[in-house]
Amino acid sequence: MGTFYAAVEVFDPEGPANMPDGADYGGEARFFVLTAEDLSEALATLANSISVNGLRLDRVLHAGAVEAFEDDILPFEVDIDDMAETAQGSGEICVSEAHPFEPDESDGVASGCYAVCIDAFDMEWADEDEGEYGGHYQLAVIKAETAAGALQQLVEDFEAEGIVIISLEGLVDAKAFPFDAYEFQFEEDDAVSEVLEQGGMIVSNAYAYPPEAPRKLDS
Repeated sequence: MGTFYAAVEVFDPEGPANMPDGADYGGEARFFVLTAEDLSEALATLANSISVNGLRLDRVLHAGAVEAFEDDILPFEVDIDDMAETAQGSGEICVSEAHPFEPDESDGVASGCYAVCIDAFDMEWADEDEGEYGGHYQLAVIKAETAAGALQQLVEDFEAEGIVIISLEGLVDAKAFPFDAYEFQFEEDDAVSEVLEQGGMIVSNAYAYPPEAPRKLDS
């Protein structure tokens, strides 16, 4: 079993009632720590828990192994060591307090498509480049009506290909995804339009890194 974290944005139907007078509710940021066999299982468990508790998952900002967590990815402080100890001891999901925020310009009508940057490990690639391959970075564009649906599609497709997700960054509506911040390319001229038309998931080219290389997702 490993211990994993996820920084997400959710929408709580009761959230607007908890906002200060005159403030609009756009959602809330939360930070979770839980134990699982791998990150895919952790994300699936978390998505189910969020849904069961009556919340809507809107974005997965960052997710990965606790030991790879970096403080500067969050706009608020968390005691991840204490949260990890609690999750390991109880076997339950440990969650931070909610950090509500107002709507931003990226909110509005959903595009029906999500995008994400992934750090992954491909078993077949590792066998072909033994000793030289430690993992790879790649973008994915997924047709889905919700972030939970996109996450499920991503996990299922990668598991079917024997690819292990090590970490992910920025599972958001494609219209809000910063494609220009990454040096990846798709075979399709317009991956978003293509996946909206054809359905499923489209992935970009991949950049491999050697074993033990620092895992930095953005360019």
